[in-house]
Amino acid sequence: MMQEHSRFQLEATKLARTVVFQVTVFSRGDAARPRLYAETQCSDPLHFLLQFVVRDAPDFQSLLQKFQGELAHRGFEPVRYRLREGMVWQDWLAVPALEPPPAQPTR
Repeated sequence: MMQEHSRFQLEATKLARTVVFQVTVFSRGDAARPRLYAETQCSDPLHFLLQFVVRDAPDFQSLLQKFQGELAHRGFEPVRYRLREGMVWQDWLAVPALEPPPAQPTR
């Protein structure tokens, strides 16, 4: 069953324009192994619609890292984010540095 897990906003820049993404995170699975999903969209000067989808993240930090990777791939630079608790937005936090992917073994 899918249920709402949390909400957050992430501010990113591209081509000297700032975009604030409103993201709702959903949890799916059993209590022993929940998986997080998120989806959001925007437009920019070069594209009518950009859609970002993150699936199968084990926790919020992993979801945030995957979302950052998608933003970077599309030329956005993540700046800061904030979480929502109840009806109140928390303070803005700096986006953590994007972790490099694990190195592939060479043959």
